[in-house]
Amino acid sequence: MTLCDLSSLYSPTGGGIRTYYNARLAWFSRQRHHRYVLIVPSRRNAVVRASHAATVIEVRGPRVTRDPSGYRLLLDVPAVTRIVRELRPDVLETGDPWISGPIGLSCRRHVRGVVSSFYHSDVMGTYLQPWADRGDATRPVRAVMARTAQRALVALQVAYDLTLVGSAGLAERLRRSGVQRVHVLSLGVDAGLYRSDGRSRAQARIRRLLFAGRLDADKDVDVLLQILPALLRRTDVEVTVAGKGSRQTVLEHLRHPRFRYVGFVADRSSLRALLTTHHVLLAPGRYETFGLAALEASAAGMIVVGPDTGGTAELLMQLQRPFIFEAGNADSFLATIERALDSDFDAGSADSRALARRYGTWDAVVSQGVELYARTLDAERR
Repeated sequence: MTLCDLSSLYSPTGGGIRTYYNARLAWFSRQRHHRYVLIVPSRRNAVVRASHAATVIEVRGPRVTRDPSGYRLLLDVPAVTRIVRELRPDVLETGDPWISGPIGLSCRRHVRGVVSSFYHSDVMGTYLQPWADRGDATRPVRAVMARTAQRALVALQVAYDLTLVGSAGLAERLRRSGVQRVHVLSLGVDAGLYRSDGRSRAQARIRRLLFAGRLDADKDVDVLLQILPALLRRTDVEVTVAGKGSRQTVLEHLRHPRFRYVGFVADRSSLRALLTTHHVLLAPGRYETFGLAALEASAAGMIVVGPDTGGTAELLMQLQRPFIFEAGNADSFLATIERALDSDFDAGSADSRALARRYGTWDAVVSQGVELYARTLDAERR
């Protein structure tokens, strides 16, 4: 099988989506029965080989952030079309609904089998609906525009042979909107996190709290910023923030003996070290389609505090003792963190690890995705 990924959501400083694609590159590079090509926007046109079976093709595209290593737009349609035409993949998977999706569908005639979509980002819930709900005089106009955009997105999504999503809740929302060919493919974690030190955390005098993710409004970082002073007033708490984004300047200039801002952590072993040396993950983002950071923290034995909506909520509700707050409510977030700080850490850690083990490793997840495509291709060819 030749599998081609087409995505505008891959960047050197990306988060969970970058982890997903890197896991695919690693899996395909270790086998000989399949071929994998990842097409992404970059500062240049280049071909980067991980092995004979795994290749990254970079296509020049304009950046959308001030950071040159941040996200870029995959706008060179002729170049992408030429690559897909020459490759003639069995499966073409698109990674975002607004750029790579339409390009992928336009390349259908060059694909031997399936054109699919991995719905990594819930555009309507994360961006359009909050924009439409802003309370000012133009709200009725924005509401009409948002409904029009949603109908267009649904029409686009229906055109794929298959839509992959990370959670059952998102799958159900898509089915209710009219997208029926949906399959849940949950994400995984690095195997090393399952092997991390399981020693008791309950005896630690200082509770170490961690936020790791993109520092932008759609990740609800502003809710964290609201409660940070109150958290740091507790002499038994240390807070670490890892990530980059529009709010990083505030965090870079924050000076406190029990606060650390470590920037973007690109190396997986360094991220693993953060997860295994902290006690509580702060995961306020209400728009997560899966909640990969929460799953990785759970695998490392951390307690996770997350919102009552989105993929993180769906994940945490499987715990015996979930720490869930009212999404977007700073007071509720702070109260839930304090409840987690006063909880039985050893019991919470064991509960988290048991949850994570039900999801498995990235190798298992990538293998499941390949098997799903193999079955879909067999059904298409019958």
